Amino acid sequence: MTRICRIVTAAMAVLLVTATSGCGGGDDESGQSQTGWPDKIVFAAVPAGEASTFQDHYGLFIKALSEEVGVKVETFQAADYAGVIEALIAGTVDMAQLGAFSYALAVQNGAKIEPTGLLQHRKGDQPGYVVLGVTKASGTLSSLDDFRGRTVCFPDPASTSTLLPLFEFSKANLAPDKDFKRLVVPAGNTIPRAVKRGDCEIGLVADAQLENAIRTGDVAEGELKSIWQVRAPHSPVVTRSALPDDLRTKIRAATLKINSEYLEGRGWCKGDACLVSSNRDYGYLPVEHSYYQVIWDACKATRIEACGPIGS
Repeated sequence: MTRICRIVTAAMAVLLVTATSGCGGGDDESGQSQTGWPDKIVFAAVPAGEASTFQDHYGLFIKALSEEVGVKVETFQAADYAGVIEALIAGTVDMAQLGAFSYALAVQNGAKIEPTGLLQHRKGDQPGYVVLGVTKASGTLSSLDDFRGRTVCFPDPASTSTLLPLFEFSKANLAPDKDFKRLVVPAGNTIPRAVKRGDCEIGLVADAQLENAIRTGDVAEGELKSIWQVRAPHSPVVTRSALPDDLRTKIRAATLKINSEYLEGRGWCKGDACLVSSNRDYGYLPVEHSYYQVIWDACKATRIEACGPIGS
């Protein structure tokens, strides 16, 4: 049994499925509509923090997607990415918000999916995001060399924000659990607070997560400083390749159309309440599979356990 299968056994026990209203593709509640499209599509993601945040982070996007595509959308909330990946492989989920690493894992493990859109944190941003090595601003740490001998907080082992730093560390001959102590904090958005508390001296956190931590008051502006960084591919929303071509085309067009300005223009929200995803992003950019080749390269170089067959 693979690592993903073992994890998903537990994950499936805590799935929460809620229906999101939208325009149905036909009168029958099961099977396919007269156009050959399914009567519903199922969208999956992993919540950040409390389960109630799933609706806060994805509810308006899903509402807009349903209206733009003309198909009812249901949500599938899993405890972790392993549950989402297994559901994609099984075909019980049609769309999912994944991380870059989890997208590669899904493809490598047999999921027939294609990237539909790439998260864009702010309007005008270039593709990708930055993983920061943050520490207390009052401290003396200042560079990658200062990781040696420290306790470093890492997010989920199967996350891009873990894999890409490990890839860079390997180039610098910096080995986790040898040159520094690794502390795993699966909820990566809580790492700024963990550094503030002193649970770790350095934390690996996405730039958007640090920004959100400041906005929510978890840490104060200027309380933490970055002493190292690496650019990483941002998260895709994916669609099952088995869906009809014209439906996938419409889903892609809708995904790229829906952003915070679109949602505010509909009168559904205002300001930051219109941001999408757990990192509170502006919207989506076009993306191709080749954009994620760096994940395969990093896995082959690091051969960490989380990479599974990608690193072989």
